[in-house]
Amino acid sequence: MIRNATELKEVCAGLRAGGLAALDTEFVWRNTNRPKLALVQLGALDGTSWVEDCLLALDTAPLAELLADAGTVKVLHDAHQDLDHLFHYTGAKPVNVFDTQLAAAFAGLPAGLSLQKLVQETVDVGLAKTETTTDWMQRPLTDAQISYALDDVRYLGEVRAELLKRADALGTRAWLDEEMARYDDPSLYGDADPQEVWKRVKCGRVRLDRRGFAVLRALAATREMLAREWNLPKTWLADDASLAEMADRAEIEADRLRFRHRLRNRGQRDTLAGEFAAAVREGLAVPETEWPENPRPRYISEVLDAADQAIAFIREHAEAIHVDPAIVANRATVTAYVDNPDDEENPLATGWRFENFGREIAERFNV
Repeated sequence: MIRNATELKEVCAGLRAGGLAALDTEFVWRNTNRPKLALVQLGALDGTSWVEDCLLALDTAPLAELLADAGTVKVLHDAHQDLDHLFHYTGAKPVNVFDTQLAAAFAGLPAGLSLQKLVQETVDVGLAKTETTTDWMQRPLTDAQISYALDDVRYLGEVRAELLKRADALGTRAWLDEEMARYDDPSLYGDADPQEVWKRVKCGRVRLDRRGFAVLRALAATREMLAREWNLPKTWLADDASLAEMADRAEIEADRLRFRHRLRNRGQRDTLAGEFAAAVREGLAVPETEWPENPRPRYISEVLDAADQAIAFIREHAEAIHVDPAIVANRATVTAYVDNPDDEENPLATGWRFENFGREIAERFNV
């Protein structure tokens, strides 16, 4: 256990000197906007591992320097969430990341393998599953909790070496390296733009026109900003269905909005109602030229049929080149690409995906 700033500094310095740091986090996410970080686990290539107790509020500068050190590879399993937690904990945007779950898909293994299954498959070690539902905020931690946390990083360096060996043998190493380089993009880290979160709102049976989406955008941004300010789950302020319903009935209910919430504080409820009313007025005032497009477009049947054929091609060709098709593209990405292969933002339009799949899909299946 790392219990003071000096120990953390020494461990991070040693990992940087060794050129590799395995990382993981344990957290609790119940009634807050962001999770509460309980532990950060660190591991060296030789299997030596440590646990930092985040409740001690140690200076995170050594950990930030480690994350930002381009000369040290950071090895994580299913890295996105842990890297996001570590960014908010340290303020550092990581570089030189290796995601063992993602790498497995280039090493002849299925995408999405759990850490337990991947460790068993690559280094023939069985990990205990006894603490998967434990309370990481309790103190003192039990020996079983500490042992479980250490195991999450103990073998990652060894797993990485085995995955790279298999990728080299299959001829997929260059694609794996290209995929890992995506983690160096600084835009991946930090809170989403409140003006963009409306695209993830699930409208259910509500069908909005473009003006309705303008209102939904304003409502979702308001919910996002207040949830962060009050440190509450955003669904406590209003569920997605409520946002969609308010946007759908904005013109006739602007001054008497109804929404489902879980707020106990009357002042917050009153503030939220006023802010939602202001958001509706803001959305209704957006000029037609600035109304957003539907983030989930409807495609003609010819495009959908062509997308089905493209997906079948991806599955067949991915198997031939020893890549799990699950990491190539999902159905929405394939359909959008078939409809518009000139969209340079589509993952199939660049890099190894274009060379192996995108070029041929554009030639054979574009409608």
